[in-house]
Amino acid sequence: MPLYEYECLKCRKNLEQSVKQLGKKITKKTVSDLVGKYSNIHHIGVIDLENESVIAENGKRLPGSVDLEFYLNDGSIMILINMDKFRFSELIYEEADEKKIKCYCGESRKVERVVSTFAFTSDLCTDMPKPDLSNLPESARRRTMLGDYIEEKDRPKKNR
Repeated sequence: MPLYEYECLKCRKNLEQSVKQLGKKITKKTVSDLVGKYSNIHHIGVIDLENESVIAENGKRLPGSVDLEFYLNDGSIMILINMDKFRFSELIYEEADEKKIKCYCGESRKVERVVSTFAFTSDLCTDMPKPDLSNLPESARRRTMLGDYIEEKDRPKKNR
């Protein structure tokens, strides 16, 4: 029973097109057109961080939606987008279940499996796995020292 993460290609494309269009020209009309054009985008707000003012804003933020932020012009302009979740996880019991997966927008044919953001560990402890140094040259391996010391805050309570 693996747990996989999926992305809706249609929803992701809508998001990418919106950010790309806002990168070219930011006006109130552009923002209102984007909110009206894409059904999965509910609210767009563009903020000038240097002047601390709102450049353009349209739509209504919905509860249960995802808030995403993007930065333009070397971080001086922030774009806040409230949209439906386009990345989701599914528990797959059989291979046939993977063909029945649907996005929140209803799309089922254009959904792809993506690299999961879940942590992969060999056991359930919180210790980070040590890196594999076998692909490094011998000279670099000799100079690399990985200690076994674990900070006090990271130790299990029973060993403190």
